[in-house]
Amino acid sequence: MSLEELNKKIEKEYQEYLSSLTSLEKEKHLKETQEFDNSMNKFWNEKYPKMSLEEKKRYWLASTHRGMRTQGEALGDEYSEFSKEWYDFAKAHEPDFDEIFDYVTKNLGFEFDWEKYNKRIKK
Repeated sequence: MSLEELNKKIEKEYQEYLSSLTSLEKEKHLKETQEFDNSMNKFWNEKYPKMSLEEKKRYWLASTHRGMRTQGEALGDEYSEFSKEWYDFAKAHEPDFDEIFDYVTKNLGFEFDWEKYNKRIKK
């Protein structure tokens, strides 16, 4: 199953889940979702910009390692974590992302395939 097919399946199942909720349950779920979104926005807009370069490197290393491992286990393709949208998001929040990501790839503990990565982000 491709990542696009998986996303469509997840969206369909999510809509079915929402339809199965009572009004109160749906309201609670949507409130919790909004709180999570607010928390993520707060991280990217307030906490992340105050991090040192070393802290940012550690953040991206842990995030990338975890993401690639998860995608590898779920889809059998560690590089499915990367996309143009992912890269654009990273660059929007970290102007020095390419420099940081170079550090990340050298410290993942395995040989990083730049060809697969660049193909995914269409750089």
